[in-house]
Order: sequence, then C-alpha cells, then structure tokens
Amino acid sequence: MAFVTLGGVFGASSTNFQKDYQNIIGGNSLDFRDSPALGGGLKFWLEDNYRLSIAAEYFDSKSSDSYTEFDSLSIGTISRDVSNRFHITSIPLVLSIDYIPIEQQFKTYVSFGAGILVSKVLWEENISSNRSSDIRFGGIHYDATDLFPLLRGSMGVELDFDQSVTGNIIGNLTIELRYTYMFRKVDMYHNIKNQLGDKSSLLENSVEIIPGYLSLNLQFGIEYFQTIGK
Repeated sequence: MAFVTLGGVFGASSTNFQKDYQNIIGGNSLDFRDSPALGGGLKFWLEDNYRLSIAAEYFDSKSSDSYTEFDSLSIGTISRDVSNRFHITSIPLVLSIDYIPIEQQFKTYVSFGAGILVSKVLWEENISSNRSSDIRFGGIHYDATDLFPLLRGSMGVELDFDQSVTGNIIGNLTIELRYTYMFRKVDMYHNIKNQLGDKSSLLENSVEIIPGYLSLNLQFGIEYFQTIGK
C-alpha cells in the first residue's frame, strides 16, 4: 500500500533551550510556529495482523525575537538592539510495525517504530550596538544538518472504501495519532559562548532542540485488491 499524510504538529517545544535563552542569553519567550507535517510511505503485509511500514515526514519550526538591552549606568544612552531568527527543519524517516488485531473494513491498529531524523537547524543573530568594543556582535550561531535516532508510537483507525478507485485498486482513509521522540541534541552555544563573558560558563555544551512532538494525521492510501486480507 502507498500512502500520503497531512497532519498537525503539537507540543514541539524546547524547554531547556527556552530557559537558557531567557535567563542567560537575555531574550524573550520564544513561540515556535510549526508548519503542517507532510509525508508519505509504503506498507507491506508481513503475515496476518502485521504490516511493515516505511514512512518519511517533513515539517518546519520557526521563531523570531527582538529586544533592546540598556546599560544600567548609562541612563538609557548606551543600548544594544538584538534580533534572533530560528529555523528548524525536521525530516523523520521511520521503519515501523503495525499490529492489526482484527482485519475488516474498519481496521484499528497500533504501531511502534524507530528511524533517523534528518535535522537542519539555523540560529542567526543580528546586533546593533553603540557600546564601545561590544563583545556581543551576533552572527550565525548555529547552521548545520545533522542525523539523530528517533522512536515513534502511534495508533490509528483505517477505513477501506466500498468501491475501487480504478481497476483493481482500492483506496482507504486513516486517522492516526502519533508521538515521535527525536534524540536531537546539538551544540547550539558553540559560537555564542565567547560573546557572553562570565555567563558562558552557565551554558552546557549541547542542548535538546524540539526533542518530541505529537501529531494528528489524515492519511489517504491506495492498495491492490490482491493484498487485502493477506
């Protein structure tokens, strides 16, 4: 069976990075905006009640922040304008096993899988300052594509259509709830530590960025008649 999916992404947050960003780096609360998750894949019957699923997915998470810092002794005459932009792309590639207790027109199933996350993270900071010899000058603090392991669990309800789509091909519609945990831990602070002075010692070498997310997906699939009931 071949399928395509469209889903909403929920709970894709970065709690530890958020705390560092607010308390040590000095920014505001970050509100990551997630794009819909687009995906597709293939499913193969292994034996009665079990299927092998190979799937790929894509979504973006973006956030931006701007603020002004003042020197406490300058009575507002010395300031630093800061703007930050974050763009995180996540492409999970997952191999999983579906367990279908009863096969009929309505199929309820649970699925467990593992795979690889292709992760692209960009953090760019712009600084405008009238401080003399300001050690904070901004720049691209992180820009890299990395690979990380992931785990996924899901459950869904699949409905086979009554009539064929065309010829000997039948379609189906699935509603699936997934949770994906990505072991994404990156060295986000490597290029900013030397701009924070004494505060740099408070930052870890690496931090989790959007380690997990929940998604509710609508899936459309097509399957040959011959595979139904196998």
